[in-house]
Amino acid sequence: MERNMVYELAKTLQHTEGLEKDFLEMTTSLREAIEKNYIQKIQMAAGDQKAFAVEHPPKEVTLLRAIAPFLDENGRGQIQSITRSLLLMHTLQSVNNSVTHITEDGGLIAARSSDGSDGTTENLDPQSAKIAGLLMTLALVEKF
Repeated sequence: MERNMVYELAKTLQHTEGLEKDFLEMTTSLREAIEKNYIQKIQMAAGDQKAFAVEHPPKEVTLLRAIAPFLDENGRGQIQSITRSLLLMHTLQSVNNSVTHITEDGGLIAARSSDGSDGTTENLDPQSAKIAGLLMTLALVEKF
């Protein structure tokens, strides 16, 4: 007896449990890859920017921190809120300056690879720099 291929295909298409499982596995794999290759790197870069801003605050933040112990609880809370806002603004300005530097130089920068090898010259697309700056800005707003 000859196999009816249309019957076999219709039978396969009728039972969608396997298809649903395959799509779930694909979306999970895609989500994990995006998380690993992009989101974690953005979050790490934003965390590094925040850490640098906290370790090297602008003079206004240093002054406000020096005044805070002489205020009441409410005043210290306000100072803390203001310093957090100032640190965020300072950090965002730093990111913006980096983006501007890359875009003005035509995207030609010396880059050090993540494996620590010597710097090489790469030609970066200014749009990529702007997108990177935007993504870091969004991540920084969440971190502060």
